[in-house]
Amino acid sequence: MNGEIRLRGFGAFLFLTGFLVFFPVRGEALAGLSVSQSPMFHAASLQDVPLVPEERRSELLHEMRERFFSPWAQTEPRKAKETLEWVFDRYGKGGIFGENLQPRLSSWVEEQRKASRIGAAGELNRCAASVRPSSLRLMPTDEPVFLSPDLPGEGYPFDYLQNSLVHPGEPLFVSHLSEDGLWAWCDTSYASGWMKLHDLAFADRETVEQWTALPLAAVVSENMVFRHEGVSLFRAKVGTLLPLVRKGIAGHVVAAPFRDRDGNLGMRQVSASADDVEPVPLPMTPWKLASAAEEFAGELYGWGGLLGNRDCSAMTRDLLLPFGIWLPRNSAAQAGTGEVIPLDGLSPTEKKSLIAEKGVPFLTLLGMPGHVMLYIGTSRGEPLVLHNMWGIRTERNGKEGRHVVGRNVISTLDLGSDLPDHTPGRLLVDRLNRMALPAGNVPPAE
Repeated sequence: MNGEIRLRGFGAFLFLTGFLVFFPVRGEALAGLSVSQSPMFHAASLQDVPLVPEERRSELLHEMRERFFSPWAQTEPRKAKETLEWVFDRYGKGGIFGENLQPRLSSWVEEQRKASRIGAAGELNRCAASVRPSSLRLMPTDEPVFLSPDLPGEGYPFDYLQNSLVHPGEPLFVSHLSEDGLWAWCDTSYASGWMKLHDLAFADRETVEQWTALPLAAVVSENMVFRHEGVSLFRAKVGTLLPLVRKGIAGHVVAAPFRDRDGNLGMRQVSASADDVEPVPLPMTPWKLASAAEEFAGELYGWGGLLGNRDCSAMTRDLLLPFGIWLPRNSAAQAGTGEVIPLDGLSPTEKKSLIAEKGVPFLTLLGMPGHVMLYIGTSRGEPLVLHNMWGIRTERNGKEGRHVVGRNVISTLDLGSDLPDHTPGRLLVDRLNRMALPAGNVPPAE
């Protein structure tokens, strides 16, 4: 509803006191982080009015549901064989390292190729759903693949087999199983990869129809634990969508997925507080978006969902999905969603001016090669962005490095400019090349 503010704990303290708080980075306070880290603090000066007309919101919700459930409309896998061949062509020719930071042997790669059963792609062709938090991996193993840690910006946490985090309740299309039968090659609506078999359950046509006929509810409280009859089922992050069985005032009833003894999908009706779960779509106002963004404050960086943490594009995707906006998985695709305004060829000052003029706070994506951010407004004339980032490029004695931030932050576009060894011309504002409005052209508030 318009004018609603829902804050908890530390985020409420920041908003109510108006304190400017920054997260220290390796004992240093970067100038670009010396702004309040509370999204609500920055939203407080904005009019809390709907950002998108009702007709457009309905269109976005329809598009989101179609995308979200698209794996259950498939009859064959999405380029499973081609993707797997690419994986081994890219990472199977040497130059990769394991968790001990020693080179992977060619025999290890061959074992993974054999386990992947590339020729069996399309063998199962079954619908399924995830029943707990999981990951999509590019080989059927938990063992990581790093590039040389001697290279700048490589090594931990950049495990190139980690493709994406998967929330509970996501529709899947299963292509085939690994040689040991413990992994399934799956398509989600936004990415593909190997998922542990016991993290999913197969769905027959009746279950699919029952599931898709229900409205959706979104988890809006980070790391909420779902319980049924006193037993904990799973922990869910913001951005998790589940079927909404019944709405209430203080709480709602949702369908929590589980895997039965035969590996098939079942649903348990679970009650959840209205503070933790809300019907989709959430009201698309600046304060509501900012309130949802409070849940991401300070989250540690997780490449591809490593260790259950988010990277830049997972953060933007999970934030906007409960509002009825579906985003693709990677940063480049997200920065090309909706109405796109090119920023190439502009000076840093021109970019900032255009962002402040055309950008819609909390509903605008700023993209550059390998990174995406959410524009949330300005502070003292400087555009501010919410993003989960790894580090700032540095150069010392001719050697490239990284000043690690490694968390979700609110910053200016000049973040790192006060570092004496930052790489000239490589700040965020220098690398920006696109601004995207995923909801389309939003009329200004009256």
